[in-house]
Amino acid sequence: MNKSGHILIRVLCIGVLLTCCGGYPHAEGTPAGSEPNAAQAAEPGETIVLLQGMGRGRASLWVLDTRLRQAGYSVVTFPYMAHSHSIDDLAGQLCALLKAQIHGGRYHLIAHSFGNVIIRAAFRAGLPEGLGRIVMLAPPNQPADLVRALSDNRIYQWFTGESGQELASSEFYEQLPVPPVEFGVIAGNRGQSFMLKEPNDGVISLEQTKLEGMTDWVAVDQSHNFIMNSKIVAQLCASFIETGHFDRQLLALPEENPPVEPTNDPQEGEQAP
Repeated sequence: MNKSGHILIRVLCIGVLLTCCGGYPHAEGTPAGSEPNAAQAAEPGETIVLLQGMGRGRASLWVLDTRLRQAGYSVVTFPYMAHSHSIDDLAGQLCALLKAQIHGGRYHLIAHSFGNVIIRAAFRAGLPEGLGRIVMLAPPNQPADLVRALSDNRIYQWFTGESGQELASSEFYEQLPVPPVEFGVIAGNRGQSFMLKEPNDGVISLEQTKLEGMTDWVAVDQSHNFIMNSKIVAQLCASFIETGHFDRQLLALPEENPPVEPTNDPQEGEQAP
């Protein structure tokens, strides 16, 4: 392939990656008023903390937030900007938010994509007591092939900053803590074959979502960009938070139309304290 061909492929890769990392996804899921059908009602005082993916704001998790509140949970979101901070900086910000927002009660963590890397790093920074379970949505638990391919590209470097370079490093992942609590992984398998040959969600292969020590793992028919808006994914999250395992009977249920997403988020892009 000539030089022009290689440049074209890199541009296409960047377009796919930025599309999947940034902007508001078009939602898939249930109408407002539907509930995630958790195995039990949430215990009083339990809180779920949500972390969005890189390049997104809190509005990207609004649909999931709504469903978890309908299931009886208190929900807190962690706003951050990855471009200007290292992963360890973001982990420290997460710990500070939890100490400010969680007052001795039990809490759980649910994160999309890059948010899971922040959670793992936060175990080094000192997460406060009270952590229950973690659900990882489309997590890059190993360096993603697409990220490695783009790590030297200036557009990628500008968009993702220092955090993006860390995501391409095997050495970084080798020293990243594995959660010492129960955690489950939900991976998407609605991917593409143009740039990734293994089964994938469009950005991350199924194998790269796996992490030794995980309590449970399940694949759903969702893409990386849309996975958090799925009704079934919300129900799977609730079942894992309640029981420590994913209820696989939920996989046979149909998806429905989502709640209407907000047109804007006044907190979009806000940094955590």
